[in-house]
This record gives sequence, structure tokens and C-alpha cells, in this order.
Amino acid sequence: MKEILIFNLLYKWKYLIAILKSKFVKKNQKKTLETVTYVAREVDKDWIFGAKVRRLAKFSSLNAKTYYHNKLRDLPDSDGYFFVFHQYFYRAIRHNPKILNKKNIVMFTHANWTVSFSKTHVIWCLKKADKVICLNSVIQKELIDAGLNEEKTEVLHIASDSTFFYPHERKSGSVGFCSAFSDRKNPDLIFSIIKNMPERTFYLIGKNWENYKNYDELIALENFTYFNNQPYEKYPDLYNKIDVFISPSKNEGGPVPLLEAMLSNCFPISTKTGFGPDIIEHGKNGFLINDTDHYSKVIDLINKANKSNINVRETVLAYSWQNCSKKLDELFLEKQP
Repeated sequence: MKEILIFNLLYKWKYLIAILKSKFVKKNQKKTLETVTYVAREVDKDWIFGAKVRRLAKFSSLNAKTYYHNKLRDLPDSDGYFFVFHQYFYRAIRHNPKILNKKNIVMFTHANWTVSFSKTHVIWCLKKADKVICLNSVIQKELIDAGLNEEKTEVLHIASDSTFFYPHERKSGSVGFCSAFSDRKNPDLIFSIIKNMPERTFYLIGKNWENYKNYDELIALENFTYFNNQPYEKYPDLYNKIDVFISPSKNEGGPVPLLEAMLSNCFPISTKTGFGPDIIEHGKNGFLINDTDHYSKVIDLINKANKSNINVRETVLAYSWQNCSKKLDELFLEKQP
């Protein structure tokens, strides 16, 4: 009840104004969808979200382009829009009422309910989209349980580029992680694994880890190398330094780095979140763990991973940008009921 009141008082009126304005925007009478714009932030351009929209637009059979925004004002005219992060869509509604007369597909990575973006707020806005892309079936169920109509949702594991990420032979036994710092990424587990396995070489690809409480001790470990805020173009070479890739997150939509690492033939150890359980068959092409598992259990699995000679890359080749983009094209061209 409280979150409904907060939404109605602080946010809903802004959307209602936009909806009213959209009534006075001349509607496109074209029966075909000719242009699609993939939207991300300017600061995302050299990070994962930026790479996603570029690749999805590149492989689209529609007249697709990318647009990087600062404040989501003045979106270019287009017949359809793809928002790589759901909160971008909410803000775009308020600043660009015209998009309410167009086809909108929104990607929902993972739930993070807050006072500002409560279930009431989020579901109300998502109902204004034509389709909501859920990166896994767990997210889909969570949104449906929160009140979103099932027909609005589509499970689509986000993709990666098998020509960009090339395979390597696992020989060194080195271990790696890839993420920006946040508590959701389970930093204490990462730190404990590295600290208690001094005989192994560890790599961390990411940014903002200087904000971690144990950063000074972490960076001082002799078996640890931090690749801080590296351009995305360097990721394939960095993954190929890694034999065992660990994704220890508490909550994920993807995570995309897991798929990238697997395409690089890294043997994965992932928590049971996001699409980890969908693309990893435990004991065959990787191991699944709980985010609450003790670091000693993960260390045991790292040692077991060294004994596997499976070609991990072959098990995830179907998750390509081409296939993902083709599915989005179909959703854009799908006629509304």
C-alpha cells in the first residue's frame, strides 16, 4: 500500500502528462516497420550495454541504428525502439511522449526493487511496452508474479559473438572473474578464494573495485592481477589468459561475461542465478554453486575443473548475436493482437 502511494504521489503524474501529450502527437500511418533504434547511455558506449546494442543493430535485418543518450531527451524518430535497460524506457516515456505511439521492446536484466523503482512503479511502466525481454525464465516468472501479463514477456538469453571471442587451450590453470564492483557481485567470496589459493594465478576484469572495503589487501596479493576499466575490444585476449572462469554473483540477468568466457573455452563455475543454470550442465560443461557456498567448496571445484578436457565453447555456440537479433526482428514485426 505504501509503495502504491509513493508511486502515485511522486511518479505516476509525470507519466500521465506524457500519455496525454502522446495523444496530440501525429501517429505514424505506415503499416510497415521501417526503422528501429537501439538505445543505451553514452557512458555505456565502451561497456557491455554499449556492445550489446551495437551488435544487435549490426545483425538486424531491419533498418537499425544505435543511439547513445545522456538524459534520454530528444530520441530520434523511429518506428521502433529497443531499450537495453528497463529504467531507460521509463525515463524515455516522460521525455519523449511520441514513443508511446511506436513499437517498444524493453530488456529487463534483473529485479532490484527500490523505493524509486518499486514493483508498482516498474510493472505499471512495463505494461506500456510491447514486449519485455527476460534474460531467463526466473526473471520472467518474477515479473508475471508481480503483475505483468505473460504475453508481454519473452525469454531470450542475451548473446555474444563467437567470432569476436576466440577459443584457447586450457593449460595454465589460471582463474578469472569479470564484473564491475558491487555487493551483488559477491566480492567477499572472490577475495576469500584468491587469498586462500596462493598457488594459483587470478585475474579480475572490471572496474570500480577500488570501492571494495578490502581492496588494498586484495591488490597487494602476489597471485592477483586487476585489469581495471579495460576497453571491451581487449576482452577476448583477457579471457584467453583464464582457464577457469568464476561467476559468483548473488543476482544476475545474464551474466554476459559468463557466456563470453565460455565462448573463449574457459571452464565455468557459476552461481545458480541468471541464465547460469540454463547454459551450464553441472558436471559436464561447468559447475553450479550457491552464492552462499563457502570458499573452500569453490576451491575444490577449481581443482576439479583442471581435469576436464571438454570443449566448453561448442556447448554455447547457439547463443549468437545473429540468432538473438533475428528473434528481436521477429518481435518487432509481430502484429499486435
